[in-house]
Amino acid sequence: MSLLFSVTLSVPRQSGWRAWGAVSGAFERRLAGQESTAVIAPQIDREIRKGRDYVRVVIVVTVEAGDLAVALDLAWRAFRMAAGDDLAGWDLGQASADVRPRASLAWCWPPRLRERPALAWRGR
Repeated sequence: MSLLFSVTLSVPRQSGWRAWGAVSGAFERRLAGQESTAVIAPQIDREIRKGRDYVRVVIVVTVEAGDLAVALDLAWRAFRMAAGDDLAGWDLGQASADVRPRASLAWCWPPRLRERPALAWRGR
């Protein structure tokens, strides 16, 4: 049985903002080229810049897999294929990942609450 997982990879670059700008377009095209029936819509979500010498690239992808470990492996492979010959330009030791199942939470509510209209939450 396959499930859908949301995978977020956050990987810093070895070089700064200017160097990333020179290769970002090609990386983004190669990342999009990794799309398959299991790897759905891989894309750069954001680029976090801290000064001129630090850039962390956040990649998001939906993965269809049998379990969490396979989902992470498929997303990481897509990243590595997109990095191609520029793998040394990434600080892989500082990479992080977040993998979450994409499932509806409706099943966890009692039936009487499922049918009620949504209530607006107001923090006080």
